[in-house]
Parts: sequence; C-alpha cells; structure tokens
Amino acid sequence: MKEGVSQMWMLPKMSVDDIIMYLRKSRTDDPALTVQEVLSKHEQMLDDWVVRNIPDDGRKIPEANRYREVVSGETIESRPCVQEVLRRVESPRVKAVLVVEPQRLSRGDLEDIGRLVKLLRYSNTIVITLQYTYDLRDERDRDMFERELKRGNEFLEYQKRIMGNGRLLSVQNGNFIGQKPPYGYNKVVIKEGKRKCHTLEPDPERAPVVKMVFEMYAGGTSATQIARTLRTMGVTTADGGKWVTSSVKQMLTNDHYIGMVHWNKRKTVKVVEDGEVVATRPRNADFLVYPGKHQPIIEKELWDAVQAIKGNIPPIKSRARYANPFAGLVVCQCGGKMVRQQFVRDGVERCAPRLVCPNQAECHTASCSLPEFTEAVIEALEKGIKDFELMMANAPEDDATQQERLIAQLEKRLAELDRLELAQWDKYTQEAMPKHIFNALNKKVVQEKEETLQALKTAMETLPIRVDYEKKRETFAAAVRTLQDPNASVKEKNLLLKQCIERIDYNRKPKQSDNRRFGNPEPLELEFQFKV
Repeated sequence: MKEGVSQMWMLPKMSVDDIIMYLRKSRTDDPALTVQEVLSKHEQMLDDWVVRNIPDDGRKIPEANRYREVVSGETIESRPCVQEVLRRVESPRVKAVLVVEPQRLSRGDLEDIGRLVKLLRYSNTIVITLQYTYDLRDERDRDMFERELKRGNEFLEYQKRIMGNGRLLSVQNGNFIGQKPPYGYNKVVIKEGKRKCHTLEPDPERAPVVKMVFEMYAGGTSATQIARTLRTMGVTTADGGKWVTSSVKQMLTNDHYIGMVHWNKRKTVKVVEDGEVVATRPRNADFLVYPGKHQPIIEKELWDAVQAIKGNIPPIKSRARYANPFAGLVVCQCGGKMVRQQFVRDGVERCAPRLVCPNQAECHTASCSLPEFTEAVIEALEKGIKDFELMMANAPEDDATQQERLIAQLEKRLAELDRLELAQWDKYTQEAMPKHIFNALNKKVVQEKEETLQALKTAMETLPIRVDYEKKRETFAAAVRTLQDPNASVKEKNLLLKQCIERIDYNRKPKQSDNRRFGNPEPLELEFQFKV
C-alpha cells in the first residue's frame, strides 16, 4: 500500500480503548517550539486520524492511554513513558500503539531496536503511524519497521557529532553550556551582535557564601566542618538540600569560580561490566579549560592557596563501584539516603561497616552495623516468602484468569454472531427470505452483537493485572540466598534486592545512656515497601 492511503482494511476490529498513543519531541521538530507545543500539535494530528479511521462514535483515545514523553533520552532505559508503554502492550487489552512515526518509539542502538521489535511482535501489537500500519508478525512490515528505526539511529549519531562540534566551539568562545549553573551563579543570556549567548552572573545572595567557603578552607577549616557550619546557618544547596562534605569538596575544585569554563570534565564513557554496557561519567584529567565571559567570584590567589592545601591531602582511594548491597534502598526518617561507612585505621578495620545517615549531626538517627541490618532484611524477606506461599495455597482461581476466560467466551460469541448475520444476509439475498422475517431476525442479532460488544469492552477495561506469586516467591528466595552467600558480589545482591524492595524507611533512636559507648542500642524501626 502506498504511503498516505488509509489502511482501515488492514486494521483488526478495535475501539479507541484498545489503542495507546505515544508522543515524543524529536531533534527534527521545529526548534522554535517548546516540548509542550510539539506534543500538542502531534496529539491533534493523531486525534484527527483516530476520528477518521476508527469507527467508535467519534470517541477519542482515553487520557489513560495517552503517554507524553517530556524526558530527553537516547535509549529506552532513559525514557520512563516508553517503558510503561512496553509494559502495557503485554496485556491482551492493548492491540495497537499509535505514533507520528516509528522513530518516536526509539532512536537507540541495535539492542534497543531488537528489544522493541521483539516485544511488539510477540505481543501481537501493531504499530500505527500517520503514513503506514506495521504488523510486525509480517516479515515485510517487520523489515520496513527495523529500517526506519535504524535510519533514526544513524541520524541521531550524525546530529550528536554536529552538535558536539558546535558546543565545543561555544565553550572555546567562553560561553557556559551546562544545564545547571554552579552554586553562587545564575545562568543568563547576553547578546553579542545578533547572537544570543549563555553565560553566568554572580548571585548577590549566594556568591558571598562561596567566598566564605574558600576563605574558611584556606584558613584551615576542614570540608566537614564547613558543611556543618553551613547547615547550622540554615544555608541550603542550590536544590534546597543540606550541605555535606562531598558537596563542599566539589565547590573547592570548581574552576568556574575563577572565571573559567571547561569541556569534557565529566565525559560520558561506556564500559562493559559483567557482560552489560554501563554509562559512566568519570573525572577526566585531560579536560579542556578556556577563559569564560562571566565575572569570577574567587580571586586567583585565594584559589591557588586552596588548591595547594588540597594537594597536600592524600586522596582517598575509591572503593569498588558497588560497596553497599542496600545502596539506593534505605531512607532515614529525616529523608536522607543511608550510606555505608567503613572505619579503618592504619590499614586495619576497626569494626564492621555501618549504615549511617549523612545528616546524622542534625537528625541524630543512630547508625546500624551492616551485618545487623542484613539479618533484619533477610527476616523481612523470609516473612514475605511465607505470605506468598500462603496466598498460593489458599487463593482460589485468581480474578485475572476468570476475566480472561470470560473475554474468550465473549469473543467467541461475537464471532458466531458475525457468521450468523452473514448467513441471514445470504438467505435474504439468494433464497428470497421474506423481508419482515429477515428484519426481525437481523434486529435480534444486531442487538445481541451490541450487547456482547459492550460486555467485551467492559470485561477488557476491568481486566486485573495478574500477580505471579510463584515468581515473586522465587525472586525473594533468590535474594535471601544471595545475601547469605559470602561469595556473591555486592552488585548481584543490590540488583536482586531492588527487584524485591521499593524502599526501606529507617529509624533508630540514640542510645539512652550518658555513656554512648556502653549504652544498649535501641531496636531498629524498619518499614519495608515491597514490589508486589
């Protein structure tokens, strides 16, 4: 079929409730338009297509089936809306995905393309665009779809090279190209002739804080003490958070404060770890530095004094990438993420590593040894396993299975009514059935078809998501075995735990004793949010 021609005859029977609409802004769209303007324009185009081609009383795709991607990302993993779309196509309720063009779904590499094609193909989900309808079960359609996605990836790589060259030239000219300005600056736009350039402007309230931090460090105050002072003064970070040692150290090495701009200081590098490609942003020792157009906050003499002090402090060797099996899961009652802290003196470990809140000086939440916390997590997981086993033993046939059986029966009855209606028309046209008899019989069939369609629609809309308790139990059991295995890697433990646990809310009151060293620790107060 030629592009631009209506393909209604190719579409299976479906209503607007069976279709998911996916919208995303591309680099090929008009750069003068905002993301919201582009999405609104495309949404109107797709709505018009639905009204023209889907005979459903002029209804539009419901809001629950519309996904508007506002996050910019090259891969599926970096775009949450498309991930949700791919999860939903696994349901038999979804028959099609409607997009402006195939490349809106992905412009990632061959791995992303293969994943997308496989999910859509084996879930029997067709892809509808304004120009063509792709049934990925058909070899020709599948090949065309893959070619479109590959062409999009090639264009993306070309655009990245062109934009990279332009960004480097902008930095060489002294412009600031970062998304967020450093603390103490505001990002502003200035005009140089007819050109608009981004640069930095000192913030009248925060710039003095930056100067104070440098002066305190040059005077002998440690980064930890400076962070504590800032918290005591009620000074917050740029995003409203609390100052910690690492954020102070980052400020002390930021050369924007002496009027410079840099390129590729934290360049994205892809490496292979445990058979997987992982994007990292290590510090690049060979980054490029150019004079900026903005006003410095720190004098060169003060900057040199701070760097000389930092140079005399031996750097702490970074530990393995994964050191904490509970990384990203444990949240203190104050809202801070609990971190693993190791206590080493002269190369000898003084005690077992502990989970500590970085804001402990303010929230006073007591820490916990890693072995103690591990035992508490294992106990909670084992309780979850017993709950799953109880559900499997006592639960009758789940609602999803009953609903799927009802849907199958309604679809079978609908097909029978279609055949019956055709047979009646044959008798009427070929065997001269009296018109009054035909009208009576046909009215009955049409009425039953409408009732069956409505019942089918209701059944599909209310189809519950199936919970595989056996699979959940196996995942929890694997997490327990891995936590108890001394040879299992920290990364493996962390990944398995994140499949079972959404977050762990942590609280522990300080020891109720005048002598903190000998007082009895208070019990842990943990609240688990499992992924069930």
